[in-house]
Amino acid sequence: MLSPLFLKIRAISFSLILCISLLWITLLCVFVYLQWDSTDSHERVLVVLMLITHSLTMITLLVLLIIPFHPWLDGARMFFLVVTHACIAGAFAFWNPKLQCPTSTPDSQGLCLLLNMYILIASWIVPVLLLVYSSGLALAVYRSRRGENEPVMMERDSILPIMPPRQSSNLSVSSAEEKRRHISGLMLPRHISVDGSIPERPTFSKTNSLTKLHPSALSV
Repeated sequence: MLSPLFLKIRAISFSLILCISLLWITLLCVFVYLQWDSTDSHERVLVVLMLITHSLTMITLLVLLIIPFHPWLDGARMFFLVVTHACIAGAFAFWNPKLQCPTSTPDSQGLCLLLNMYILIASWIVPVLLLVYSSGLALAVYRSRRGENEPVMMERDSILPIMPPRQSSNLSVSSAEEKRRHISGLMLPRHISVDGSIPERPTFSKTNSLTKLHPSALSV
């Protein structure tokens, strides 16, 4: 998931592009109303395509602002809009030197050429903004996925000592053996050892025991 800061920047970027597209549609409508009869047929087609493209851009951005955010959905829509705007702007730049202004006065001729130059410059504003946002989206997605993979790398590079499995199993077996011997030692009688052997009793001679117990008996 991307950061809330990027989502705010996304909303601001879309709002800016929407305002520019709305302004551009308004200017194109004014241009069509005033200069429709004095423009070339190729220019009329390009202007109509620009009107359709900017209207489609506004609808697409509004839908993207309303629905939940998905990086792949934004990327696909941005790719489509950038390619569409770039193709129409490139076509207008290609046909601009060949466009003719069928006007009778030099002032009308100069005004027609000036408007064509303004249209050529302004037609690249929206595609550049869309391309900048697409680059920022790709960078944000890359950093987000890189941040998700960092904890996994930290777990792999851990320097904490790890006990070998063989040693731990030996310790568990030895501890179990000691407990068994301890329990067996408590349950067996005292004269029987843990391993089952009966210890030998010390032998004492009757004479020595009597001497130690009654020394006066020998004197008698």
